[in-house]
Amino acid sequence: MKSIDKAEQILKNCLSLKRSDRVLILCDRNTLPIGQTFFDASEKISKYSLMIEMPISSHHGMEPSNTVADAMIHSNVIIAPTTYSITYTNATRASLARGARVVTMPGITMEMLRRGGLDADYVKVAKTIKKFGKKLQGAKEIRVTTDNGTDLTASIEGRRWILDDNGLCNKRGMITNLPAGKVFIPPNERSVNGTLVIDGVFLPRVEGIIKMEIKNGVAEKIDGPKEIKDLLGKSRCGRTVCEIGIGMNPKARLVGNILEDQKAKGTVHIGFGDNSTFGGDISCDMHNDGMLYSPTLEIDGNAIVTQGKFILTI
Repeated sequence: MKSIDKAEQILKNCLSLKRSDRVLILCDRNTLPIGQTFFDASEKISKYSLMIEMPISSHHGMEPSNTVADAMIHSNVIIAPTTYSITYTNATRASLARGARVVTMPGITMEMLRRGGLDADYVKVAKTIKKFGKKLQGAKEIRVTTDNGTDLTASIEGRRWILDDNGLCNKRGMITNLPAGKVFIPPNERSVNGTLVIDGVFLPRVEGIIKMEIKNGVAEKIDGPKEIKDLLGKSRCGRTVCEIGIGMNPKARLVGNILEDQKAKGTVHIGFGDNSTFGGDISCDMHNDGMLYSPTLEIDGNAIVTQGKFILTI
């Protein structure tokens, strides 16, 4: 299938795009060809399509310019194939409050557009994720371990699992991250303790194992690539564990890209930074996820994932 046909399929199936929708495509220099593909596809459906090439942000969660934020406010469908995520920004929150449907795809590549997690049957994925939610809402403790040395525990008592089952982003005020298909939870921040060894992608084009000690929710004694240490060293917020997530999309592949890797079934990702939009207490202009490719995850002592294999029967 041609890229433009795949983009048109996403617009129709995931967003239920209509001719009257005011569509805004946000991209940057790195993702301009993908932005152009979605723009060309949207023009085949909508009467009102606009594309803006943004400057490349320095990190996930950085606020866009006032010009971009104003364009977002006046659009009711926003598609953002950008290098870094705009999900955790005030501009996105304001757009959602006005009823916009928002799809973010930070770091997406043409290869990911053509095949992989985007090909999932999102109706089936949604059913599985909803069953997970019913079974595990109300759990109290989570533990993640790996053969590489991770041994991390956290209290999740009083926190709710967020069910990223909305590959169908077709209602006012909805936001999804495509490819979709994960569950995640904001742990009680000060309860997170132990050793974390990130053996998968953390930042684009930065390779290497990252080891850190987590004490009362904050990463300390960080060993790894200089780029990671510099980024996390910018603020205490950026070093605070804000999310624990599990991949649930059977079509998603491990491609060294956080956008798809964190949806691959049986992976675990650990987030740092802002979680104010999904039930946590941390608010800042930064959010980064690190991947664990072959984790074992237990909830209240029950195995959910064993060495990268999702084993919970639901």
